[in-house]
Amino acid sequence: MTRCCRLVLLAALSALLLAGCAAAPETPQQGRTGMDRISPVRSAEIHTRLGVGYFERGQLQIAMENLQIALRHDPQHTPAHVTLALINERLGNVRQAGHHYREAARLAPNDGATQNAYAVFLCRQGQYEDAQRRFERAFEDPFYSTPEVAFSNAGACALRNNRLDDAEMFLREAIAIAPDFSDPLLQLSELSLERGDLMRARAFLQRFESVSNEFPGSLRLGFMIENGLNNPQEAERYASRLEAVFPDSPEAREIRSLRRNDD
Repeated sequence: MTRCCRLVLLAALSALLLAGCAAAPETPQQGRTGMDRISPVRSAEIHTRLGVGYFERGQLQIAMENLQIALRHDPQHTPAHVTLALINERLGNVRQAGHHYREAARLAPNDGATQNAYAVFLCRQGQYEDAQRRFERAFEDPFYSTPEVAFSNAGACALRNNRLDDAEMFLREAIAIAPDFSDPLLQLSELSLERGDLMRARAFLQRFESVSNEFPGSLRLGFMIENGLNNPQEAERYASRLEAVFPDSPEAREIRSLRRNDD
């Protein structure tokens, strides 16, 4: 279940920044120059875009500085709150992250991307019931451009909470909307493996492999499925690929340990 809620960053920020464009008319002010001549809302949007860019490059301090400037111009600028929440969460500042997520959710109660972002945070904190309510708000937004992300995240959250039937329902809804969306395909493979349905687990993994690049978790999953199906040749292929490409990963260490124990 290591990929739970992985897509929240790009989905939330791209959708929120697009929404921010439409809500930021430019109103030049007399007697000012440069950045100060544009409206506070437009200035907030520009600083937020700068902050997101720095965040995506890993320059967290300068990202936060730009986002704080954005909120000084417009304290109600939702994308700035969401991005600051994401940065604080990455830094381990859970209280500050929660503050910015709550503020964003309060300012945009009907926005699917915002509610999805807050729901993922709540899920990571183990607040599953609150997370589910936020996911449901995200589902209700008819203008949410990537609802499959919210359904995939809701499925991952349900998996964390050991609600397997709900997880399958949400994940299947995600791939009904976007059949080539890799995350729910992989999670459905993991769920099928957990239930002991190895053939279905293999089928979902093969669909995942047809639309996504391999990574340690998918190779580990392939090994576990093929090992369970008593197909040592295919299991070895996954293990060898994991060892060759990701030798220092926890998944590679786990498979090495399993293979030693089998000897």
